[in-house]
Formats: sequence, structure tokens, C-alpha cells
Amino acid sequence: MRLQVIATDYDGTIAIDGQLNNDVRGAIDRARRRGMSVVIVTGRILSELRLVAGTLDFVDGVVAENGAVVALPSGHVTVLGASPPLDLIEKLTSRGIDFKVGRCVVELDAQFADIAIDLIRELELPLAITFNRGRMMLLPASISKSSGLRYLLNTLGISIHNAIGIGDAENDHELLTACEHGVAVGWGSKRLQQAADGVVTGDGPAALAKYIDQLSAGIRMPIESTSHRKIVLEEIDGEAPFEMLIRGRNVLVAGDSKSGKSWLAGVLAEQQILQDYIVYVFDPEGDYSGLASLPNTLALGGGRQLPYGDDLKMLLQQGINLVLNLSHLNHEEKCRYIQRHLPLVTQHRRERGFPHRIMLDECHYFFREPSEQQLLDSELAGYTLVTYRPSQMQSDVLAKIDVVAVTRLAEHLEVDVLRELLDNKGGSAIDSHDWYERLANLGINEAALLPPSKEADGRLRKFVVAPRLTAHVRHRTKYFDVPVSEAHRFVFTRNGQATGTSAGTLRELVDTAKSVPSEIISRHSRHHDFSRWIATLFCDYGLANEIRRIETDVKNGGTVEQFLNELCQIVEQRYEID
Repeated sequence: MRLQVIATDYDGTIAIDGQLNNDVRGAIDRARRRGMSVVIVTGRILSELRLVAGTLDFVDGVVAENGAVVALPSGHVTVLGASPPLDLIEKLTSRGIDFKVGRCVVELDAQFADIAIDLIRELELPLAITFNRGRMMLLPASISKSSGLRYLLNTLGISIHNAIGIGDAENDHELLTACEHGVAVGWGSKRLQQAADGVVTGDGPAALAKYIDQLSAGIRMPIESTSHRKIVLEEIDGEAPFEMLIRGRNVLVAGDSKSGKSWLAGVLAEQQILQDYIVYVFDPEGDYSGLASLPNTLALGGGRQLPYGDDLKMLLQQGINLVLNLSHLNHEEKCRYIQRHLPLVTQHRRERGFPHRIMLDECHYFFREPSEQQLLDSELAGYTLVTYRPSQMQSDVLAKIDVVAVTRLAEHLEVDVLRELLDNKGGSAIDSHDWYERLANLGINEAALLPPSKEADGRLRKFVVAPRLTAHVRHRTKYFDVPVSEAHRFVFTRNGQATGTSAGTLRELVDTAKSVPSEIISRHSRHHDFSRWIATLFCDYGLANEIRRIETDVKNGGTVEQFLNELCQIVEQRYEID
């Protein structure tokens, strides 16, 4: 994942006794000249920060008063909270307590914590207390370093998922948690170090200067190891969920056709979207349009306007999740679209940091030739590749995979490719014959995480795929109107003999059934032939269950006319047909 911004605390982190370390100042300057943004996130009152640090144009922005005040180098200042209550100021003054007042914050010695709590209760004030070593701050409950940083980064057009937070004290916990990667300095709070993703060793800001130089020399976020942002693969009541780290890792989702691999890939995309990551999906068969029901997500294509060239660049600027449904294009058109537009998305990610993940389904069609591996940005990674034919993918592309998740996979050739991937990455000896049997017998809602994925713990780890919020309809736009093969058509029969009437699409099924004799419809319904065909051919188990319900009604005495009306209504609602 692209590193765009370093958000650092001031006192105790880059400054001692209020004085900014000269080595740190130089490192900040070099980082900014390399294209990285640097911001200060401090508990100090803005005017006091200016007194000790001078003009603040050596950074790209400042969050002061522990999140309440945001200042830009231009001099523009935004206050995010209410002014300190006058009655609180009067009460503190009458008690002879020494304190400071900012735009929002009231700061005083931590020894007066009991008095502050009593006053907050007495005056019924919506204030929260934050400690910072020997000092304490009273602020509106909604204000924190996290909220202030999010406001500043939104102003700068940077995602907080492209930020590293650095701090030293107890009021920096929210800063480190909000950022994609949180770093504590080794000369600060031990508790903060325990909670951080990483610790900068040393005895003062000069050590941090070296760390900033190392960060800004590259463009990639530090490797993830303990992040709280994880993808849940399996949820079991009463037990800890089976989770996976995903930031900056290339994921391969493989499985037979109709095995549930698109559902699993959709789980990964959905959970990242819900964590405010930006995800782009290249969707050759129309499997992921349901993601558009999630916040900040748009699905285009599939018969609607598909963005080309400059239109896609404009969408990239908006910072939204995008599903590019290519199901209405023929194979050659799909290949041309991806070859032209995947590099546009990749380049924008290098420049702006998002999308954070790029998903490509049916990827074996697009990575067959050696030259096509250049479509992937090896340095930033962050791809999810979905395929039922890993054997047709370039070996150099497979070598870039960090995580392998598999739904049912029966062909030995495909299993051997995954086993070879493990061997090439130094995996331990595992009986591949055991893999053949176990992967071939995975259920429709089951998958397996394979080595070299570290969460697999060196073994084939089977799990039940976690549920999704969004609807998933296999090849949603394709199969309402595009016919299945002749051998898979729904054939209406009388006493086991074909009547000459059949249906190859869901639209045909709905329309044709209206002209078929009632006794034939009744027989097919009582045998659940309609729901079985839908489940088998389209893997739309939600629709199949709905059809099975009305088939059961016929079996229990319901009329064929009622069945046909409900069949038409259920299918059209499921596929959003006008």
C-alpha cells in the first residue's frame, strides 16, 4: 500500500522542551521534497506551537489542541469544537488553579483531575479528559487526535489508510489507532509501545529522523504484522473469528466454476469497503454489482455506461469504490479494456495512494503472456486475483502471490500449480494427495487457506466462508438474457418425455412457463425442478430458495396460477428488471 503521509506528535517525539530537533527538521524537508506529506498532531495550543516551532510552513498541516484545531500553511484555521464553557473557566479561576485556555481546550496540571471531574459533573458539561504525562486536557467528547487528523487529511485529499502515525505518550493512542500503521518511539510510554504496530528504537528525536528518512526513501507502507484491521474469513458463535491480514498483500482466490470463489472474493472486497478502504473491481462476468449497495460504492457497465479513458480518470479522483462490470463486452473487448485501463488505475494509486485494493476476476485470461505481468505493480502489490485456471497464469505472476484461498478445486493439474507455488516459496513438505481429496470435497460454503499464507500455519486450513451483507448473484446481468448451452436448457416434460418447449435464460423461463399446460408446471414444481435448475446453473441460492418455497406451496395445494405470478415477481425483483 502506498505511503502518502507521516503524522507525528510534537513534544517528546520530534521536539524536546519545545525545541524541534534539527535532524528531524531536515528529515521532514527531505520527505516532502520526495513527494510525501508530513503533518504535526499535537496537544499544544496553536499559538504556543508557533512560539516554539516558528512558522509552520515546514509541514503540510497541523492538528492542535489534541484534535480541536486544524491549521494549514496558508494560515487558514478551522476550529472543530465549541469554545470552553465560561462557567468552567470561572470555577477554575475562583479556586486559584493555574490553567491554559485555547480555542477549545482547557489544559491544567493532572493533579487537579479530581477537581475537574467534580466540576464537569456539577456543571453537567459534555467534556472528556485526556491525560498527557503530567498534564490533562478538557475537550468536547467528540474531539481527539484521530478526529482532527481525519479532517486535515480529508482537506488534503489523502486517505488515512495511507498514513503512518508516530507518537510518544498516552494521548497518542488514538493517533496511532486511526492511522494505517502506528509507531511509538522507544523513549516514550511503554503502554503505547505495546499497542503500536512498530517501535522506533533509540533515545531521542535524532533516531526518529533516521526512521523518517528510511520511510521517505520508498513509497510503500511498512509490512503489516499486528494490525487491528483484518478480514474475517470465518465467524463462529462463541469463538474468536478466523482472520487474515490483507494490507499490501497479493491474494489469489482459486476454485472450480460455481464453487463459490466469487462469493469468497466478494467477502474480501466487502469487508475492506466497510473499513473505508477504496476498492476497484474489474468484473468480467457481472458477479460483483451487488457491492454497489455499500457506502461510497458505484457499479458501472453491464449495459450501462462504462467509463473509458478520461472518464475513468475523473472517477479515480473522487475516491469512491468502483465495480467495472464488463459482462456486456465480448472477450476481446474485455481484454482491451483491462489492458488499457488497469494501468490507469495503477498509476493513480502510485500518485494518490488509492484505490487500496484492485480486484480482477477471471484473471487467467489477462495474465497468460510474459508481457502481461507488467500490468501489475509489484512494488505496491494489493491485488486480489480470482481464477478457476491458475495453471494458465504466468509463473511470474503466481510468484507475486502472498495469500492463497481456495474453494472447491477438483482438477489435479490446478492443485499441482498451487502446490508448486508453495514449494517455490520454501514451503514444508505436505502430502499433495491429501490436497487433491480435501480440495475436491470442499462444500459450496467452504474454502481453504493454503501455505504460504502465514495464517494457514503451514497447513491446508479449511473454514466456512463468512457471511456477506450484499447480495451476490452469479453473472447477474449475463444470465437473465444470455442463454446457457443447449445441453443445460430447462426442458419441459410430460411423463418423462420432452414436450418440445424449453428455456435457456431466466427471462425465457418466466415467459415460456406461462404458455405451458398447468399439469406440466405442477409436476415440475412438486419435484422442485425449477429451483434445482437455478441453483445448479446460476449458483443463485437465494433465488433458488425463494422458488423452492413457492414450489412447496403448489405441493401443498396452491394453484399453478399463483405459482406463475410469484415466479415472475420473484425473478424480476431479484434481477431488478423494469
